[in-house]
Amino acid sequence: LASGYPMDAVITCKFRANKMCTEVEAERLLSFTNTADPLFMFGAVAVGMFGMPELGIAIALAHYLASFLVGIIFRFHGQSRDTITASHTPTGNILRRALRALYQAKQEDRRSLSELLGDSVKSSMNTILLIGGFIMVFSVLIKVLALIGVTTILTNIFVLFLNLLGWSANLAPAMVSGLLEIDLGTLAASQANAPLIQKAAIASAIIAWSGLCVHGQVASIVIQSGIRILPYMIARVIHATLAALLTIFFLDQSDFVSHTLSIPAMLTVDTTYSWTFWLDRIEQAMYQMTLILGIMLLLSFTVHIFKRLRTYK
Repeated sequence: LASGYPMDAVITCKFRANKMCTEVEAERLLSFTNTADPLFMFGAVAVGMFGMPELGIAIALAHYLASFLVGIIFRFHGQSRDTITASHTPTGNILRRALRALYQAKQEDRRSLSELLGDSVKSSMNTILLIGGFIMVFSVLIKVLALIGVTTILTNIFVLFLNLLGWSANLAPAMVSGLLEIDLGTLAASQANAPLIQKAAIASAIIAWSGLCVHGQVASIVIQSGIRILPYMIARVIHATLAALLTIFFLDQSDFVSHTLSIPAMLTVDTTYSWTFWLDRIEQAMYQMTLILGIMLLLSFTVHIFKRLRTYK
């Protein structure tokens, strides 16, 4: 959730390589953990492209809720291939079990802290180069497809689809760009001459679909683990559909756009702040942190109670 694409594929492959999950579980995990990071949705899309910071709330909320629903749907994926016959219900305090697992992993790894730091930096740089290289390749590919007329054909197909929905046909070029690359697609959607709710829904769908560029990154990572890419692609279609529908619902049923307390990102303000200003900022930050922590504790407690009930049965 914090890092975005393609960290889901990297972590899932590590799980599969260490035999911490089966092939079916890896496919399920990859299907709904492929999410954009909050900085991209709030910063790049809502602020940078649409110029409306409050829009990021609706897009992010729809994105993560749709991802959660995809996870529920893919709970039933691959049941015929699932090789797990019995499950062990862990007992004991969860913090003790976490520390015990942490110590055991450290003993098995046997790398020093400096080696771990160096390997993490190397892995991060390789991932950055991989992402940047794919973005460059697909940017050139989009231009080539435009010159040979393929994008025109795809645009006409998307125009027919938009006409069936009763939406503006000006969004078709954005859908073509978003089919291939997420950044170019969301930028084109924000600049299209169409109603805001339609532009936001298409941008949300493009972010959830993530583009063939991201799919190529994921495929290049998971191919070594033997994880099939087809379930992942199906999940992206479902995720994009659900994200668009939820974005429409949130924007239609709330005051995300009409009422806002935000200010322009480049507005010049007085840099002399009083102590009450900083107290308010600290209070707001503490409130948000407490709220997030409370939600996490509530979810953890609910899962714990559910497991205890299953154990008693």
